[in-house]
Amino acid sequence: MRSSWYFRHGQRPGGAQVLWIIFGLVVAMFYFTRRVLVSLHAGGWAKDLDAPAYQWALEHQSPFLFAVSDFLYFWGSTPGMTMIMLVITGLLCWKTRSAWPLAAVAFTALVSVLLTVILKANLQVPRPQGIPGGPAPPESYSFPSGHTLNSAALIGIASYLAIIYGLRRYAYLIAIIAALFVLAMGASRIYIGHHWVSDVLVGLLIGAAWAAVVAILHYFFVPRPAATRPARGSARR
Repeated sequence: MRSSWYFRHGQRPGGAQVLWIIFGLVVAMFYFTRRVLVSLHAGGWAKDLDAPAYQWALEHQSPFLFAVSDFLYFWGSTPGMTMIMLVITGLLCWKTRSAWPLAAVAFTALVSVLLTVILKANLQVPRPQGIPGGPAPPESYSFPSGHTLNSAALIGIASYLAIIYGLRRYAYLIAIIAALFVLAMGASRIYIGHHWVSDVLVGLLIGAAWAAVVAILHYFFVPRPAATRPARGSARR
């Protein structure tokens, strides 16, 4: 898989250009986070959205949607996401005969968890009170949503690795499934009253941006296993 830039110019961007792309992603990620925080403290769209969404969730509980949210609650938790990533990473390592997929996923997970813990501890936004009859909200702070952030980062990088290591023909399908899973994860956190909408939006942005950063680093700096490159003759045919 090669970028359109590579096709047009005959060479990949240099290390400095890649670093500028990553820097832009990181700046955009934290700029949006800061804007949401300003809106929460000073009054604005984020604060105006959080309370009505929570009230709507309280008034529109259904057994089916609650069961779906409870199901996602487990699979977005540390044990659930660990099981998902172990299966995906194991298959990718076996297919490529390489430890690079494991390294990429482990690096993504490490930093996404650190971002979640550091942001929660420093920003200290209180959680909603949950919903009657639902699971009690965790005792940690609310902002950002850890389930959303980590699922966006890990499912995002896993989807990228699956596409680049042999499932390119299913790229659109993989992207759609991954996006639906992450969006459903975020919506479920709001529906069971464990997070505000602003928590989920920022978690989604940071997780997706971090997955993009790792994917860029992997694409431009990690060598491809020989098994994943088509033979010259087959490429011509």
